[in-house]
Amino acid sequence: MKAHVVTDEAARTAGMTLAGRPEPEATGNDVLVEVHASGFTPGELTWPGTWTDRLGRNRTPSIPGHEVAGVVTTLGYGTRGLSVGQRVFGLAEWTRDGTLAESVAVEARNLAPLPGDVDFTMGASLPISGLTAWQGLFVHGRFAVGQSLLVHGAAGGFGSTVTQFSKEAGAYVIGTGRAADRQAALDFGAQEMRVRDGRLRTDIGNVATLENAVAAFNPTERIKGKTIIRVRP
Repeated sequence: MKAHVVTDEAARTAGMTLAGRPEPEATGNDVLVEVHASGFTPGELTWPGTWTDRLGRNRTPSIPGHEVAGVVTTLGYGTRGLSVGQRVFGLAEWTRDGTLAESVAVEARNLAPLPGDVDFTMGASLPISGLTAWQGLFVHGRFAVGQSLLVHGAAGGFGSTVTQFSKEAGAYVIGTGRAADRQAALDFGAQEMRVRDGRLRTDIGNVATLENAVAAFNPTERIKGKTIIRVRP
């Protein structure tokens, strides 16, 4: 299969190359996902799990990317809750080969069904920001109905997710952001919008093919937001 691999941490995204790699295998409780879209952030190339396995052993050449949306093609032994042909989205494990490839092995517990009205590009942009927002609000923040929340960057990729979650949970949401993003923040669910100067990042700033991923990760001009790699239509 085709995949982007990294071997040199110091080279950052400039060191990524498109190469042929063996098809992954679905071990116990895994599924193989035919990747349709992959989310990637350059910060991954500074994470220890990109370069070493759980025992601290070098695992390069490694495949980065952790957010994924695609279709289940194979079930590993003992896997339950998902079926072949099902549309899914979720997170690949930090210390295993990731999603900037045509196929990836993921533990079934780290995937969820992707609704039919959500396209693969959007699905691949959700897992990290969505999980971070959920944990921040309900696990660590212990949100309670009726509370007021101040959400910075309420129209951005992460902020818009927080705004929607908190509004649905019964919060009074006060957003901050640029004047140009006022209506978007209100549409996401903010009851008030406090305008501030500065640039907010949208969740999806660029969409590129697997073949053009290195160029997309090293743009000649600054691009806002997360880069999503479309592996298949």
